[in-house]
Amino acid sequence: MEWATLGVIAGAVVGGILIGTYAVTRAVLNSLREAYVGEQKTAEGMDQKGKPEERTETREKTQGVNEEELVKRLREVIEVKVQRVLDEAKTKKERLLLLLDVARGYALGYVSEDEYNAFLSKVLSELEEFKRLWLARFPSQRDRDKLNQMIGYVAKTKLPIVAKGKDGKTITLPPEEALIKITNSINGAVALLDEMIASRGDNPAITPLEVRLQQECERLREKVKRLEKQLEECQSLS
Repeated sequence: MEWATLGVIAGAVVGGILIGTYAVTRAVLNSLREAYVGEQKTAEGMDQKGKPEERTETREKTQGVNEEELVKRLREVIEVKVQRVLDEAKTKKERLLLLLDVARGYALGYVSEDEYNAFLSKVLSELEEFKRLWLARFPSQRDRDKLNQMIGYVAKTKLPIVAKGKDGKTITLPPEEALIKITNSINGAVALLDEMIASRGDNPAITPLEVRLQQECERLREKVKRLEKQLEECQSLS
């Protein structure tokens, strides 16, 4: 009986050892298999994406190309706008004359004070943008002062127009008197703009009347030059 019991115990011990050994061996094999599969996936991923240094270099090259292209396009846009600044100056002159027409509409009762001021605000914003454009093309302190003076003239036309009465009190001018003040201010602004355009070698005339007058002046100048030449020839002969 004792021998049989010892045999059973010995068999159980040996079986437990074999089972434990099998379990440990299987676990080790599974771990090695998972590690191998992970390394394979990592290698494939590196092949597809490339080395970190290569990806960084490629991204930097792409960014450099994009920046160069952006700067190139920006320069082209600026060059186009700057080269057309004299045409833009004539457009702003037309806007000032249109503002004067709106002021006439106010004096006649067709335009309200708020409507005139709204249009004036839009024109002033356009003049500020024009000032930046002009100075980008002609960076001159003299031109900057004239542009500020021109904008100041226009800003003075905001309604209501007030003045001091004989008793020293401030009074609001009626529409017809306000129109006189507005006209003087806008004409002053237009004169400055004409002077700036002419100083850059362009003709400031935009209206048909201005164009005809300019052409007539040119004909008169040519005629005077011919008469002066004839006079010099006569004096040399005598």
